[in-house]
Amino acid sequence: MHVIYHCYGSAHSSVVAAAIHLGRLPDDRVPEKGEVLQLGDYDQVETWQIGTLFFKGHDEWGNPVYALGLGKESRRSKRAVVTLLEHLQVDTSQLFFNEALPHINRFAKIGGALSRRYGMVGWGRPLSAFGIRTGYWRIVRFVEQVKAEEQQRMEGLGRNG
Repeated sequence: MHVIYHCYGSAHSSVVAAAIHLGRLPDDRVPEKGEVLQLGDYDQVETWQIGTLFFKGHDEWGNPVYALGLGKESRRSKRAVVTLLEHLQVDTSQLFFNEALPHINRFAKIGGALSRRYGMVGWGRPLSAFGIRTGYWRIVRFVEQVKAEEQQRMEGLGRNG
């Protein structure tokens, strides 16, 4: 199974969710600002990279985990990808898409836009990290739900992790 966290630009919410999923950020405490900012890919993706699938690592069940930015039309973009793969006769049942953007707060969204869209990295990056930290438990709960569903899907496929 391929676990894909997606958001607008693959720079903040999907990166943090994937990091929690893979144990690179804690799930039992709010990380320090530096821990968020030290993620090698946090607030780094450029606009031209939206649509690129970024491999983040393998989880405890051996499933690959990715971050993906789908831009403004995430549902349409996702549907286009899946439809193309189906036309190429690729088994899309192994793709597990999870939208991360609704699980972050306004501070993280505004900070992300300031940094990535408007180039105001000095203001946007710290504001986005502040937003991630103040709403961190919401992201943790989201990742826990994703992992529980991932395990259920694997059991349904006969993989018992």
